[in-house]
Amino acid sequence: MVRGPRKHLKRLAAPKSWLLDLKKGVFAPRPSTGPHHFSECIPLSLLLTDKLGYSRNNKETCHILKEKMVLINGRVRKDPRFPVGLFDVLSIPKANEHYRILYNVAGRFILYPISEEQAKFKLTTVRKTIIGKKNIPMVYTVDGGSFMFCDQDIIAGDTVKVDLKTGRIIEHVHLEVGHPALIKKGKNMGCVGTITHIEKKGQNEFVVKLKDLKDRVFATRRCNLVMIGKDGKTWIDLPEEKGVKLNVLEQSNLKYEGTIVSAEEQ
Repeated sequence: MVRGPRKHLKRLAAPKSWLLDLKKGVFAPRPSTGPHHFSECIPLSLLLTDKLGYSRNNKETCHILKEKMVLINGRVRKDPRFPVGLFDVLSIPKANEHYRILYNVAGRFILYPISEEQAKFKLTTVRKTIIGKKNIPMVYTVDGGSFMFCDQDIIAGDTVKVDLKTGRIIEHVHLEVGHPALIKKGKNMGCVGTITHIEKKGQNEFVVKLKDLKDRVFATRRCNLVMIGKDGKTWIDLPEEKGVKLNVLEQSNLKYEGTIVSAEEQ
């Protein structure tokens, strides 16, 4: 029996990074096929309803998108199920608002407000590089992008900075000690740290050790991180916590700090 693509998704089966309220219904919008993998993206409609609050239901979302009010990476998107992923830029010109898609330290998608200058570029990871016809160097990225006449120093695994207006690579960075990186998978998802050590395990496997702003050391596999800057400086603006994950005691002290002070005053 021939089976077509799945077009439905239950909230229980949705990725945890979406942070859905299970009591609001049974089903959730399933992302369309696009530049990001199912587990690494979130539908555009959820950003407008749950994250920004510009619409209350799918009907209002479709009306907003049909009026060409929402841009993703500088392009108008009308599909409410369009997949939006890490480092993508969401712009609403009429409201003069720009947001970058990031992970918080709990591994959940957030929309972080950015300036108009920051909204001019995005970061992505190189999937492979080849020499095409007529000896033209080609670079392919994990979000489906392809670029010609690029710097031949770029290799697979590098992070590239893409100008959204021209569609050109303006800067790139290798995996090296001293560069900041963000964890996109695993236990420390959403954490940001500076690379302190790179250890090779096996033929093509690398274990990378990082240190955050509170000098907490953690490690992850090479495929679980993405470079976000060079020489200790980040190319993108980060949320208030700066990618630092608090332990249980620190979270408790932060949560009940006001309660303890008020109890002592009494």
